[in-house]
Amino acid sequence: MDEKRELKREVLGTWLVASYGIAANAPIAVATLYFVGIAGLAGGSMPLVTVLSYLIYATTLLVVYEWSKDIAASYGYVAMIKKGLNSSLAAFTVGYGYIYQYLVAGAAGFGVLGVASFLYLVSPSIASSMPWLWAVISVIVTLETTLIMWLGVKPGGMLNLIVGLISIAYLIVTSIALIIIAGDKNTLAPFTAQPVNGNWVLILTSMIFGITTFGGATTPVGVAEEAKIPKKTLPKALLLEFLLLGVGLILNAYAQTVVYGVNNMFNYANLPDPMVIIYSKYFGTITVLILIVLVAFMFNSSTIAFATSGSRMIYGMARDGVLYPKTFAKINKYGVPGNAILLTGIITGALSLISGYILGPLEASIFLITFGSFYVSLGHLFAAIALIKHKVKVKMINIVKHVLVPIVSSIAYILTIYFGTYPAPAFPLNIAVYAAWAVLLIHVILYYILKSRNSDAIKKLGDFSL
Repeated sequence: MDEKRELKREVLGTWLVASYGIAANAPIAVATLYFVGIAGLAGGSMPLVTVLSYLIYATTLLVVYEWSKDIAASYGYVAMIKKGLNSSLAAFTVGYGYIYQYLVAGAAGFGVLGVASFLYLVSPSIASSMPWLWAVISVIVTLETTLIMWLGVKPGGMLNLIVGLISIAYLIVTSIALIIIAGDKNTLAPFTAQPVNGNWVLILTSMIFGITTFGGATTPVGVAEEAKIPKKTLPKALLLEFLLLGVGLILNAYAQTVVYGVNNMFNYANLPDPMVIIYSKYFGTITVLILIVLVAFMFNSSTIAFATSGSRMIYGMARDGVLYPKTFAKINKYGVPGNAILLTGIITGALSLISGYILGPLEASIFLITFGSFYVSLGHLFAAIALIKHKVKVKMINIVKHVLVPIVSSIAYILTIYFGTYPAPAFPLNIAVYAAWAVLLIHVILYYILKSRNSDAIKKLGDFSL
């Protein structure tokens, strides 16, 4: 292979690979924003939903964990689905569709627009006095994260690791402090359905939303080719970061619930920025400022993590000669796909500015996340099915790891896709759902067009793995 088209190998150790999952998940940002949505549906049972969502997402992580011992490719889901189902059509339409999680939902929706929206929520007066500020922030974050990615996979990993570990440590320490402050208000009730009077419909409905709380944990598959001993490092990194995410988020979900009041959590959901309000009440100004800074930095790191994996998806497709010109497989002097990185920066910036202008930064963020989340569910669903088929084919099947776990994961994502489509959410989010289905159809059509023009490349799509 031409050296100028080969990623720099053996760059990332276990912790740096894990950093991309921690950054993509952005735990402190999730605690600030996603818990509001869960509390709005499940009230004081928010910790129960968080635990159950963690366990359900663990089935997804275990599916990817099993694949990571067999596959090490920059376009991870394309390779998984191709190897498992032996279908170029599925690899292209579903595996490649995961790029919408990386760039649309992750980098633009959650990362860039997330930080702009968060700052407006912290100080609503900014929105009225400087309504254009979100656009300036979007441009700055896009340029800065693109530059960091251009300079190599290690600088982004180091930044992600530092910010990520500090954020998780902050969550753990402040959560313990809140639990101590709560005193005799501590109870096991939040880990039951008691706060919602045993209404499991509410619990299950909020779990569909809650599962996304741990979304991004599988993002490190995009940097697999740049890891040291990929098929050993990536599996360990996935387990490491998922354990850290679980401890930080579950502990914080419980701490916020008991200190605010189990029976008050539906009111919590109506607050403009509940975590900031709670921390302002029980901690000093410095602690709150640290929270705000960490959330902003975590959104920034999330942009790096998602966009990095997005650039690797583009690079992998270009290397296979499918969809993207070969120029996007070119490697710069820092050992990363420079042209693909520039393209991801342009896409991320354009999506952020255009959607933000039309809908406003917060609504645009939710819109893009809704659109991309469809492909997350689809990608995870097919990866699970592909794992079962692959393990049966090679006669190395373990009933629990390769059948039961993937089946549970598949059911979770079938339900997510179904309930995310029908009944469709209110306008304009229904447009995001319909657009996701429409783009899937376009993928199928585009596949056959590409196949008619270059059948050899399409046939080999997804075959690369270290």
